[in-house]
Amino acid sequence: MFKKSKLILFLTALLPVLAITVETIPVDEAKEQSLIEKKHRLSVCSLFKNEAMHLREWIEYHQMVGVDHFYLYDNGSKDRPRDVLTPYIKKGLVTLVNWPDRVVSRDSEQVDHWVLSTQLPAYENAIKYYAIDNSDWLVFLDVDEFIVPVNAGSVNEVLENYRNFPGLELTCDYFDASNRILPKRELTIANVELTQRPAQNIKKSVEKMIFKPVSNTSFSWPPYKCNFKDNQEAKRLSKSELRINKYVNRTQGELNFGKIKEKLRIDSRSLTDEERTELLEIGYEIEDKEHVIRRFEPGLRKRMGMESNWN
Repeated sequence: MFKKSKLILFLTALLPVLAITVETIPVDEAKEQSLIEKKHRLSVCSLFKNEAMHLREWIEYHQMVGVDHFYLYDNGSKDRPRDVLTPYIKKGLVTLVNWPDRVVSRDSEQVDHWVLSTQLPAYENAIKYYAIDNSDWLVFLDVDEFIVPVNAGSVNEVLENYRNFPGLELTCDYFDASNRILPKRELTIANVELTQRPAQNIKKSVEKMIFKPVSNTSFSWPPYKCNFKDNQEAKRLSKSELRINKYVNRTQGELNFGKIKEKLRIDSRSLTDEERTELLEIGYEIEDKEHVIRRFEPGLRKRMGMESNWN
């Protein structure tokens, strides 16, 4: 009895100390500790179809800037994407999911049906069954979209500066990839012609955001936009820090392929965002003089076994 009483007294004295220790750990720090345990720092999810010829460049580039996993949902491709993806799957870099259309028709009149039955469930699946337990950060990208850290060496360097935010909103620059006949092994990121934003169906659009799956609660639609726990809000980043380059009209089957537009021989860096937007909306194309993404081109060519001709 004596020993038991001494033990009770000891634990009673210790409890306040334990309580103080727990209470002094900041909530954000506790969250960061839980994030460290995840397998992947930054993952990409993409629902794609017939992108085999573009997948390798897209994956190799994003590995260079810090992406360490890809959740790829194949929406009925006929061009054998597994031939390209098998080496990445074997390395554990790619999770490939067969995700066919859930509706018979995918025409413009039925776009709501396709989005709600096929596109959005794919994204939800990636979050709830893969990323929430395995990835600190996640971003939804198309295969024609490339994340560009403007000054940092990787996207992760930027994420570290905003670790207390649930998500980071990104803006896009659009590049016309149809202006020149590309050699068979040329890179998509070599295109430098800024063009206006193509017409988009708001019901199919996805907000471009890097976000924490553990902080996500739901989405608003349209567009597919993140909502977060405790009414937290995402941080909108400047183009001068982190942006997305989207390359449109990559193949001859697209409507505007090879369309000749007036080019302005003007340094894009001398224009404000408003001036540049106005000129692009008129129909001009402007040569991108920043060439931010092209600093990754030599390394990308080396990874892909291509001879360097960057200048």
